[in-house]
This record gives sequence, C-alpha cells and structure tokens, in this order.
Amino acid sequence: MPNMRYLLSILCFCLVFCAANSQDSLLVTKNFRFADGIYYNLEQLHQSQPALPLEELTVHYFTNPQTSLTQLDSIFIKKSKKPVSLDSIWMICLDGVPSIRVPKHEINRELPNFAAMKLRGKICYFTYPDYRKRKVRVAAYNPMTGRPFRQGYVEREEEVFVEKMLDFNSGKVADFNTQNLIGWIKNDDPLLVETLTEMPVEEQQEKLFKCLLIYVDRNPAFVVKMMNDK
Repeated sequence: MPNMRYLLSILCFCLVFCAANSQDSLLVTKNFRFADGIYYNLEQLHQSQPALPLEELTVHYFTNPQTSLTQLDSIFIKKSKKPVSLDSIWMICLDGVPSIRVPKHEINRELPNFAAMKLRGKICYFTYPDYRKRKVRVAAYNPMTGRPFRQGYVEREEEVFVEKMLDFNSGKVADFNTQNLIGWIKNDDPLLVETLTEMPVEEQQEKLFKCLLIYVDRNPAFVVKMMNDK
C-alpha cells in the first residue's frame, strides 16, 4: 500500500503541474496584435512572448509610413543601460505588428531594416522596396536617317516592389507569387488551388492576394500562450 500511496501522490503532482502549465490557444487573425518587443526566433513568435519586452527597452528607430519599413539605429536595456546587439534580432514588434528582418543582401541600406507583417495568419505577407539591376537595350541613332547604327545592353538600377510570404508554422520565407503560393497551400486547400489554376494568368496576378486572404480565413493559425504567463 505505501507504494500505491506514493504512485498516487506522484500522479496528483503531475496533474497539478500540468494544470498549472496548461496552454491557451489564441487565434491569429489578419490583424492579430503580438506582444511588443524583440524576438530572436520563431518559437517566441508562436507564443507571442518576446525575448526582450519593449517596455524594458529604449529603442531608437524610424518607421517609413509609405513602405512600413522600420530601420533600427540602437537599442538599450533601460535598467542596465547596456546596448542590445542588432545582429541577432529576427523580428521586432511595435504596436502589435511584428516586422521581420530583411536580409542585407536584399536591401541596399546600412542599418538593419525590418518589414512589417501586413497580413498575419498561417501565411503572413510582407513587402519592401529595393533597387534591382536589369539589362536595358540601348541604341545610337544616325541623325540623318533616324536609324540605329549601334545597339547594346547596359545595366540600370530600378526600384522594385518586393512581395514575400512567411509560413507561420515553419518560419520559411518565399517570394509571393502564384507558383509558390500553390506549393504552400495545395495540401490544405485543394479547392482554392483548383480555382486559382483555372484562372487566366492575368487574373491570377490580380486576385493572388485575395486568394491568400481566403486561405488565411479558411486555415487558422494559433499563438500558444501559457495560462500562467503574465
């Protein structure tokens, strides 16, 4: 019997421990507001639990209202006055909107830049401007005849509007286009894939974001919060 009482006490302890640490899932809607602060990894985002809450920090930054890009200059911990390394920051969340770090090789800026998640859900959507080189054909014309006598290609930079998507479950990032979206949603929503593939190419481009909105509405994602978290 002593062994039985011991086993029962262990079982009661486990039940109490599990109850105290039970989890509460919150639906991530299109406009879900995450806890403000610094996120170093995907797990912290899944729990809406930043490694460094914003109220503990002094952050010097600038957010461009046109592009929704946030440029970080410096971050300090209020109590210790110690600087926070910007190199390891994956996301920063301001006013409930998380912004993901844009790789330096993809944007021509000296300071680290973070693009706002304009759509939150199982697939998140974000954008940012960039300057990309492309080859342009140029020609020299004979002023007498008006005909080209020399042609060639030169590289020129032009501003482009980069569209990206983030898989909330895996953290994978990809270009937001028809092919990639179909690859990501084909197992979850074959009906939407069928609808999308039956559209003409031009219509696919026009309605791609609307299809993403439909997918996010149909396929929920959740933030898992510990009930004893403050």
